[in-house]
Amino acid sequence: MPRFLNFFGLVFLLPLVISACYLNSSEDKSNALPEYIDDGREAHASIKFVEDFIDFGTISNGEVVVFTYSFTNTGNVPLIINDVIASCGCTKTKLSKKVLRPNEKGILEVVFDSKGWYGTQYKSVTIVSNALTKKRSVTLKVNVIK
Repeated sequence: MPRFLNFFGLVFLLPLVISACYLNSSEDKSNALPEYIDDGREAHASIKFVEDFIDFGTISNGEVVVFTYSFTNTGNVPLIINDVIASCGCTKTKLSKKVLRPNEKGILEVVFDSKGWYGTQYKSVTIVSNALTKKRSVTLKVNVIK
């Protein structure tokens, strides 16, 4: 009798459980209509950096480097920045504003403190937003010597 129950469970119950999980966990977005703005174009925010990588070259341990990354909302609806995440505690950030209208410019200041770091360092900062590309990163490179 137990062998029959195992077979019954595999053949009949497992597909039901799998399909129930699938139906509950996924939304059917294929029928969702995109949002449009007044002129008929699809509504979206987009973030474009003037420069997303900077190489500071060689610095001495303990020096602090600062770089300002400029960006623009190249979309046609407001860009909303939800979070700014630095890859390391040695990297601090300052954002000029969290909401940018279409074609508005913003600034992300990144400060790296090299105290305690040696050799080639890559530090990144990720911006999380409502843009088409939800996460965008900028990176700085520096070679720290004694």
